[in-house]
Amino acid sequence: MKRRPGNALTLGSTLVLALLSGTAQAATVRAQLGDHGDYSRLVLSVPKGVAPVAVVDGCVLRISVSDPLRWPLASLRDSFSRRLSDFVTADGGRSLTATVPCGARVASVLERRNLIVDVGGPPVPGVKPGVGDGAVEVAAEMVVAGGEVPKVPPSVGVAEVVEALNPIGTANAAAMTLPLPAESPLPPGERVRVRGERGEDSREKHEVRPPHPDPLPGGERESPPLPVVASLESEVQDSIQKTLRQLERMPDRTPKPATQAAEPPKPPAPPPIAAMDLAGWAGEDFNRRREVLQVAIETARGRARVEAQIALVRFLLARAMDEEGRAALETAGSLSPAPDQRYALRILGDAFRALDREDAPDDNLFVQLPAGAMPDHNVWRSAALAPTRWAAAKEGLPIALRRLLDYPADLRSRLLTTLAAAADEAGDSAALNLIVLEMITVDSAGMADGRLDYFRGRLAELKATPDAALERYDAAAALRRGPFARRAEVRAIELRRGLGRLDEDGAIKALEALRFAWRGDDVETDALAALGGAYARSGRTDAALDIFGLLGRRFGATARGRDALTAGRSLLTAVLDRLEQSPPGGLYALALQARHGRLVTLADTADGGLRRRLASLLLRDGYGVEATRILHALTERATGPRRAELGATLARALIDGGREGEALDVLARTGGAGLEPGLAERRALLRADALLGDGDTVRALDALRGLGGAEAARLRAQGLFAAGEWRAARTAFAELAAEREATGAEPTADDLALQGLSAYLAGDRDATRGFSDAERARLAGTRWAGLLDAFAPPPADGPLRAESVERDLAAAGALDRLARGWRSTH
Repeated sequence: MKRRPGNALTLGSTLVLALLSGTAQAATVRAQLGDHGDYSRLVLSVPKGVAPVAVVDGCVLRISVSDPLRWPLASLRDSFSRRLSDFVTADGGRSLTATVPCGARVASVLERRNLIVDVGGPPVPGVKPGVGDGAVEVAAEMVVAGGEVPKVPPSVGVAEVVEALNPIGTANAAAMTLPLPAESPLPPGERVRVRGERGEDSREKHEVRPPHPDPLPGGERESPPLPVVASLESEVQDSIQKTLRQLERMPDRTPKPATQAAEPPKPPAPPPIAAMDLAGWAGEDFNRRREVLQVAIETARGRARVEAQIALVRFLLARAMDEEGRAALETAGSLSPAPDQRYALRILGDAFRALDREDAPDDNLFVQLPAGAMPDHNVWRSAALAPTRWAAAKEGLPIALRRLLDYPADLRSRLLTTLAAAADEAGDSAALNLIVLEMITVDSAGMADGRLDYFRGRLAELKATPDAALERYDAAAALRRGPFARRAEVRAIELRRGLGRLDEDGAIKALEALRFAWRGDDVETDALAALGGAYARSGRTDAALDIFGLLGRRFGATARGRDALTAGRSLLTAVLDRLEQSPPGGLYALALQARHGRLVTLADTADGGLRRRLASLLLRDGYGVEATRILHALTERATGPRRAELGATLARALIDGGREGEALDVLARTGGAGLEPGLAERRALLRADALLGDGDTVRALDALRGLGGAEAARLRAQGLFAAGEWRAARTAFAELAAEREATGAEPTADDLALQGLSAYLAGDRDATRGFSDAERARLAGTRWAGLLDAFAPPPADGPLRAESVERDLAAAGALDRLARGWRSTH
């Protein structure tokens, strides 16, 4: 007899199962992350009934929910974004955190079940985002808050008023004198109320007070009336009559010009950036200086508190402490700074961005404003432009290097390293020589981590002295610590391999040992890229693809993701070089697109050259669908003549794949005026080819009017053949064959077969008999291999019977109908 479990045991089992099922059924969140021109967008699709809340705390974005959820950390970390990174879950799955730029504008909205979070750049001081007259309103509020309203006559323009009221005007601006009105039209005790001014009735009513006392009876107005001059009315009438008599005596009166609509006021230009006292900001004693600044922040109030926070930000900038500086910037922005203080904070924020090698420096004030001869402006302008636009950055390099001599040691070392790395990447040996000389002069003791020897080795490589470069690299690598010592070791291995002093297997062993000697260092990306390139050159393409995927997975979504993608770009170039040398028909190009397509997109250059090479390899190996997807994405993002060229490449791939209708649509959407004659002719030939393949023979022949060359002649002959003009097609194919014989080009199998068919259908049996063994050899192995046997007349004894011929014709007709139906559905 079986024992039944007790009630307590049953209840406990039920509770455990319920808890387990609740844990297993935790809902999943879907995420999308992408970068736009001025902002980055994160979209989270949450389950029904969940209300997420997005809060920015310092430089961290936190999204909180009430119940635990499964967050897509893998996809978020694999996605590359300039403004959102380092995604981490906390509170047992109840929150998701991400790092955002300090001072960035963050906006969130919940649209049905989608939480949309937009992260933009820092706000522009004194200008409201999205409002054209924001500067006028801010200026008006600042003046009213001070207790004065300037008296402005109607003849003064709005732009002049804005310049007069600008609280952050230029340092050299001349004072603006405005003529005062004769007398205020307001009663005593009243003044003009500016929109947005605080008052006892500002939130209750918004009526406009009349400019003169209200004549209504009953004493409704409490203010006393204005004093009335007895002869005022008569004087006014006499003045009007006198003016009218003068106008009547004038012989010619020119018509008044038509009144023009007032132009909207332009926002004032930002004032120039003043000189920086970075040595004074840093101070001599770090601990004492920081303690003094912290005490000043704690004791100050109001505007003085913001000034004390700005002083702390300047101190952190002079000490090159970027992480603490961004946090201090965020704190200063939360203290409601005045417009001039916001402008100072923006300047400091742009300096920290330049120190951190920002990718998009166009909205940086040091780049937007002209530098002139301002030394500090030239320093930060060169630092901001160096990583991406070295040609513009080197314009102020002599002034910047001279000013850097007076900078604090830590900050000078960081900026010199940024400039040296940019000059090295651009291959500018003259500029790198100047930077290295300054490193030797002022920072040789502070660069004991191998940095100086590394850049001296790079300079020796640019000057084509490899032995001197190896000597410097070995000296840096002997330190065995720091990123530049490791980077010098990687460069020494690559240089020895290039000089033939180390074979490929030896380079792979050295790089593998270097890779596994440490983990997590930012130089590991260089070692991985070099190792993957060695794998690709030695034919180990699978291992090279694995290294490329490892670069994207480990470093693609971190703070050093940009360097990892740069290293991945060099590795991807080596892989594509290897695949282009391999015979067609392999699977490696397809594996690269299928496994690492998103990483290829991230690592590609702005012009999409690597993806175009991958698309060409896919087309060569017969993977047209994947190739057309890549070309579609490149075409949609391109503009101008490049868009037309990519559209032509995509149309060729679609025509070869039997998708002529899509090719016509692509050619229509990517065209434009002002194209080069060669590209315009190529697009016209593609359009004719697509029309011919789509069955529109008449329009195809019209599109070929005025076009010359062998390709146009071939398409014209094929069009005549498709239209049933056998004699004209036979003549066109004969002319095409003669033209190709004159140029020495070999005719294609299709052209030979269609020439013979057109001659046969035109009744020219002699032309069909003229096919020689050479033509038979050219048709061998193609779909036209048995065509010449079909042209041969039947033997005299008549092996053919009417029944067999009718049966073969019926089967051919059925197959033709099947083929046409297949083409219409596919």
